[in-house]
Amino acid sequence: MSRRLVSLARGAWFRSPGSCACSFLVLFAETFDVSRRLLENPFSVPLPERFPRPTPFAVLPFSFRPSVAAVLLIAVVSGCNRSAPADAPAKSAATPPATGAPAAKTPPPAQAGGTAAAAPAAGTAAAAAPGTPPVRKSGDAERERNRLSSIEKAPVETAVVARGPISAFLSFNTTLETEAMVDIYPQTTGQVEALLVEEGRIVKAGEALLKIEDSEMRIDADESRANYEQLKRNFSRTEDLYQRKLINKQDYENQSYQLEQARLRFERATLRHSYTTVRAPFDGVVATREAQIGARVATGSKLFSMVKLDEVVAKVFVPGRYLSIVAINQNAIVTSEFLPDRVFKGWVKRISPVIDPKSGTFKVTVGVRGDRPAELPPGLFVSVRVITDTREQAVLIPKRAVVYEGGERYIFTVKNDVATKRKLQIGFEDPQHVEAVAGIEPGTEIIVVGQNGLKDGAQVRAVNALAPIPLQPESGATPEPAVTPAPAAKKS
Repeated sequence: MSRRLVSLARGAWFRSPGSCACSFLVLFAETFDVSRRLLENPFSVPLPERFPRPTPFAVLPFSFRPSVAAVLLIAVVSGCNRSAPADAPAKSAATPPATGAPAAKTPPPAQAGGTAAAAPAAGTAAAAAPGTPPVRKSGDAERERNRLSSIEKAPVETAVVARGPISAFLSFNTTLETEAMVDIYPQTTGQVEALLVEEGRIVKAGEALLKIEDSEMRIDADESRANYEQLKRNFSRTEDLYQRKLINKQDYENQSYQLEQARLRFERATLRHSYTTVRAPFDGVVATREAQIGARVATGSKLFSMVKLDEVVAKVFVPGRYLSIVAINQNAIVTSEFLPDRVFKGWVKRISPVIDPKSGTFKVTVGVRGDRPAELPPGLFVSVRVITDTREQAVLIPKRAVVYEGGERYIFTVKNDVATKRKLQIGFEDPQHVEAVAGIEPGTEIIVVGQNGLKDGAQVRAVNALAPIPLQPESGATPEPAVTPAPAAKKS
């Protein structure tokens, strides 16, 4: 079968010697024949026709090889038998040249066969007449030019400049402190009977923290109370006798003195008994607990430490040149990297009037309050920004739109898809925005993404919908604080 396949393939190739399919068929048939002979008897094939390994078709099962060969042969022979249409040369000859006269002006022949010969020319002329296809191709070309033009434009994101508030700040890093942190000691001696609170517990002023064994002191208090009540009843009778002049004044005064002494002993015993219950001195949080149940404590034994956390302070040291622009009750903003989503409001609580000659700074105490107790623990590292001035209607430029070049700041404005490089003169500055003091008007379209590497006059393409620049931080009405000090020109 393989030799028959080779003969058919060569015959097809002789009929269409330029066909690639027929050439491939001849190569495949000969390869298949040689592979078959190699598998049957490796020494029946001359050396040049031997192969180092079987062809891909040799790995097929023997039952599938004839079927595969037949299918490929039918497909290739069918393709090789196809020929060009008979009228192709006539149509090619009848096509008028680009610079010649129209075919319709050629006089038809007088013979009867002239009518049949004129039909191809008429068909060719109709195909060459202007119509819908050239118009559609022209539209496609225009769209392609527009697409290429848009690709050549640099894609950018833009925003519209607007007015908004911006503030000048003095910025510092420090740790929070509490102005009320005390150690609690017992006022009597005894054994710890009960612990009523643990570390981190929020307590009210007067709340019991610890109980000391009080049996002996309770007996003393009860005894002194009984003695006092007895003397009080006796003195009531003595007073009645004295008013009726049945006893002298000396006896009356002695009874009065004894009653007062009994009252004082009773109050002292009651007070000492009250010392067996240790109570919180103010509203706050239990910071540490040193006491242990069953341990014997004395007046020098530390039991607890408490802090007052409803208000903490941040102490910062400000350079002396800013003494004239810092004032009591100025607003401040406190943030911490440990509370990244929180912004706390503060105020200038105290200002030291003395400048340290060694450091050239003066101390400013900033009060801070959290939304709930213990939210701002002492020792927390924070950034404090004291607001020294605010401009409500400043022209704001987002910092991401600013390009730094040669020590200067620039922005790119956009008009009619053309980017224009403009030098920026700034005033106040905060972490998100800078104030444009001249040359930029509200409503100007500026590039906020994609401006790096642009040249003045470059063609750009905005890929976003224009939106005004956001003016306020999401956390509240107060803008985010700046990281640079306030201008020295603000000093009075």
